[in-house]
Amino acid sequence: MKRQLEPTSDITLPKGYRAYKIKGVDHTIVAKNGGPTAEQVKTKPTYEKLRKNQKEFGVASMMSKVLRESLSPKMTEICETYVSGRLTAQFRNLAKLEAGTTGTRPLFLSKHGYKLSGFEFNTTAPYEKIFDAKYFVKSGSRRGQVILHFPAFVPDQAFKKPKEATNFKINARLVALSDYCFDGDDQVYRPKSKEIHGKFGSFESPMLPLLKIPTEPMTAQVSIQQAHQIPEDAGLFLVMAVSFFRYESGVFRHLPKASSMQIKRVY
Repeated sequence: MKRQLEPTSDITLPKGYRAYKIKGVDHTIVAKNGGPTAEQVKTKPTYEKLRKNQKEFGVASMMSKVLRESLSPKMTEICETYVSGRLTAQFRNLAKLEAGTTGTRPLFLSKHGYKLSGFEFNTTAPYEKIFDAKYFVKSGSRRGQVILHFPAFVPDQAFKKPKEATNFKINARLVALSDYCFDGDDQVYRPKSKEIHGKFGSFESPMLPLLKIPTEPMTAQVSIQQAHQIPEDAGLFLVMAVSFFRYESGVFRHLPKASSMQIKRVY
């Protein structure tokens, strides 16, 4: 299958720029007017490296998008403005860990996904600094299952919280993302486990007050809902979040800029 590159109007461009999209790649080339034409980017040897890089960035961009779209609305609100680009770059770096030609290297999340552990979705509120209480994470009895245990803790002491916060919630998502390999015949990347890609399991604590008295211990099982065994050629991303709220006029108002979220662990 030949590469196809067509103009696109799906994004807002600065004045004097135009955009092109390579077929089969979820990524867009932005070029200044007066620069290369679509045909030149598509065929000229000088742009071969660009075309290859775009393929890997395209897969990485898609992975970033699927992970973010698997989060709850409140978790999504915590994401800072440029988190998509930062996360895409982290996924793309995984391709560099495998041998092969740029644009054909596999992205093995099952093998290298652990390198994204600790990724912060809101760098102004790092998770480990915001939530200082001790808690435990362990694998369940089967793949695709995680056990969370929060011993009793004093919220007023455990959190670095904004002054206006009155309440909090703890959230977790366990998200499966498939490994991707390059199909040389069709010249596109394909998932190894399409059926599990983007599936997730969730945990959300009750709305709890930020008091100086201990909480009750909490234990939760987070499982990806899948009828059969979770395949080995997928990475399982445990995303942990703490959301702060202010109670006023009978409504809990989310404080996302002071809230925190992190890729806690990848299995």
